[in-house]
Amino acid sequence: MTSSTLTFNNFCLSSYLAFRYVVEEGIKWRENIVPTFPKVGQQSQICVSDAAGILAALRDVMEENCKDDQVGILLSSGIDSAILAALMPSGCKAYTIQFAAENAIDESDIAKDYSQRCGLEHHIVQVRWEDYLENMDTLMFNKNSPLHPVEVALYKAACKAKADGVQTLVIGNGADSTFGGMDKLLSKDWTFDEFVKRYTFVEPDLVLKEAVSMVPSYEEYKIDDGIDVIKFLKFLHGTGIIQAFDNAIGLAGCKTIEPFEQLFLDAPLDLDRIRNGESKYLLREVFKELYPDMDIPEKIAFSRPMDQWLKDWTGPNRNEFKDDIDIGQFSGDQKFIIYCLEHFLNCFDKV
Repeated sequence: MTSSTLTFNNFCLSSYLAFRYVVEEGIKWRENIVPTFPKVGQQSQICVSDAAGILAALRDVMEENCKDDQVGILLSSGIDSAILAALMPSGCKAYTIQFAAENAIDESDIAKDYSQRCGLEHHIVQVRWEDYLENMDTLMFNKNSPLHPVEVALYKAACKAKADGVQTLVIGNGADSTFGGMDKLLSKDWTFDEFVKRYTFVEPDLVLKEAVSMVPSYEEYKIDDGIDVIKFLKFLHGTGIIQAFDNAIGLAGCKTIEPFEQLFLDAPLDLDRIRNGESKYLLREVFKELYPDMDIPEKIAFSRPMDQWLKDWTGPNRNEFKDDIDIGQFSGDQKFIIYCLEHFLNCFDKV
């Protein structure tokens, strides 16, 4: 039997579509193709309960880990990385990703303002669709899985940092899941079935001939007829984000520091405040302490212009996919997930 006649595991296909990664460790796409699962080590965490405690803890973490100019930061326009930028040593390098596409969201002006205020050396890393085409295969073969939409951009930014002599990048992972940043997913008390439908990224049975239900992957977080959304976001969702950042930044040769991941909120989130428009209300207080004369910026998702880059793509052709897919019903990032899955299967058919 040749490699091209081997079939792929339908659980892996369905899991990637639903969660953007394979959620169970050790499950194989095919013989000898085992996804690299992130090693989330147990580390002592600092308990915080208010803005003052958060700021003090972050200062300690940053002072301990950011002692020389070999540390840089990935800096967006948001408050998470802005807070960390304010705690970086003066003169360190900051990197902002800018997507090259018409009307693409551009965070570089606000990030440049942060950098100037904090005494950081600001660099803009422009990312084009050609960068995705050039680097997708390398990143996929490194982790034996198709990609999260953010990985190519992260990889290019980390390669630039590495070329500049940066060995370690500070990133803002963990702020959203710990401090109530995913306000749309925290916007109501979901029933279990509602949340499964709301969170699932691409419904596997919309595109696959032999889809596998992903409902069992949610059941660990089920509470009566509802779901523990905060725990789900911290663990199942968070593991996929860690995998994407580890793969992209690690392959570029850099390490990471994730200060927010070292914090534990020793108080329940005030969901009423979040639902009334104050997402990450504690981090908003920290931001105002560090940037007293700046307005808190509007939240901008790390938006890739996939809708433009894939506007002419007509959908997958492999046998694993349905023949009558209406590709126009999907968002740009959803199209990329389907596109990347097919590209991954094609690449590994040649192995």
